[in-house]
Amino acid sequence: MKFQGKNVLVTGSSKGIGRAIALGFASEGANILINYTGNHEEAEEVKAAAEKHGVKALAYFADVSDSAQVESMFTYMDEQLGSIDILVNNAGFAQSSLITDLSDEQWDRMIKVHLYGTFYNARAAAKRMKEKGRGRIINISSDLGSLGCEEFTHYSAAKGGINAFTKALARELGPDILVNAVAPSGTLTDILKAFGENYIEEESAKYPLKRLAAPEEIAKSVLFLASDSASFYAGQILGPNGGVVMNG
Repeated sequence: MKFQGKNVLVTGSSKGIGRAIALGFASEGANILINYTGNHEEAEEVKAAAEKHGVKALAYFADVSDSAQVESMFTYMDEQLGSIDILVNNAGFAQSSLITDLSDEQWDRMIKVHLYGTFYNARAAAKRMKEKGRGRIINISSDLGSLGCEEFTHYSAAKGGINAFTKALARELGPDILVNAVAPSGTLTDILKAFGENYIEEESAKYPLKRLAAPEEIAKSVLFLASDSASFYAGQILGPNGGVVMNG
């Protein structure tokens, strides 16, 4: 098993992409801390599903935009699982708004959850990984961090910031700690489904593959970057996006 005995924290992992990532790691032998801010029962369901793979799994409520809660979560992980080996910064949300209607509070919350949350967790993880002399940090970005999107200016800005943060942190923490990002396109999660069937059909038509991603497809990219197979990846923004963004 690729991650036997490794300790993994996946933020925002009670549902959607985060859930698929957490269960993907558990299926490969990793112990999992499931971070959530929403439904406790959903987090417990992911915990139970992870434990079926014979690993340790814990659920912990923490708002990633609050540095004190993040620090408490890492202390809990140290005590209950051991020091972190792999961090996946996945917690986030999507919201549409015209720039002329976008409030200060909406902007601040978007930046705090995505960009501050990524920073707070990466800082806490980096301290522990430096002591161990190894580690992996994988940030979940978005294709909109490169493309941008009308009515998603705050979301696009937050994800673009994560891309730049990933590259800078990879330079700072290498070679022992590898930092990369995964930038999915539209993925069939509750967040996206909330925009309605018409939105999903319109978005799917824009893709060369003519469909959106399943959460498990995004999880595979994350597990790859955390594995020994990605030992020469640093500061990369991996794009499982159905061809909607083509680099190179």
